[in-house]
Amino acid sequence: MSKFDLLVVLPPTPPERYDAAIAEAMEPYSAQESTYERADPNGIAWVEELRAGGVLPQGVELTWPQVAEAYNSAHGYENSHSKALRVGWEGRGYWLREWNPNGRWDYYGAYRHEGPYFPYRPEAADDSRLWIAEYPEEFASRGPLAGLTARCDGGPLGLLDLETLRDTLGRLAAEDHDAWRAGNGDAPRWDWFRFTEDREENIAKARASAVPASALLRLDGTWADADDWRDDHASYWQYVNAYLDALSDDTVVLAVTCHC
Repeated sequence: MSKFDLLVVLPPTPPERYDAAIAEAMEPYSAQESTYERADPNGIAWVEELRAGGVLPQGVELTWPQVAEAYNSAHGYENSHSKALRVGWEGRGYWLREWNPNGRWDYYGAYRHEGPYFPYRPEAADDSRLWIAEYPEEFASRGPLAGLTARCDGGPLGLLDLETLRDTLGRLAAEDHDAWRAGNGDAPRWDWFRFTEDREENIAKARASAVPASALLRLDGTWADADDWRDDHASYWQYVNAYLDALSDDTVVLAVTCHC
């Protein structure tokens, strides 16, 4: 089991829909398949049976959180139980079914221990379309980008500053290379590569790996994973960078951390 960063690519989407849009895009890759009930629980046969049995009240409009609480309590299920009724992002009841052979994650969240993923352009500072979470101070101050204060976890591509991200990682690689060669210690090792004596090669790798995460959920709903490139990370970086750079400025890209 491990955690990894995922870039979720969405069509132009209002910020109030980001959470729901992420959930919808990622659902086919949940490690367990989910079967959703219809949006309104009122009138569903098994829900009405619970009413008739006194588990749910008569004569009131029910919501899925009410139904789930009553159903799980009646059966003695904790929310984590495999047979529990759960409530999804948009307030709909759902069930976990068989293990999904296409599963890539079992849970995910917006926070990254290294702090926000993307720098954003200065002119976008007050733009509500940026996805800016309130990070705990100890999170936001971690990681190699701690010196970049104008950061977020996504938004329309035209507001994100991918070149600053690439430039920053390139500069940090140059600093690490120079410190290593001056001290003659062990070669630095970043997440995706070990440094060589070729300074320019190390800088180029750092720049290439700056934007791509471990995985990419494309606009058409298909998933690309660094592991699919059979350890040829350079080709994976090249693919993701070219893919993102070709998208329109209003395409939304959001970074989440997944566990699998």
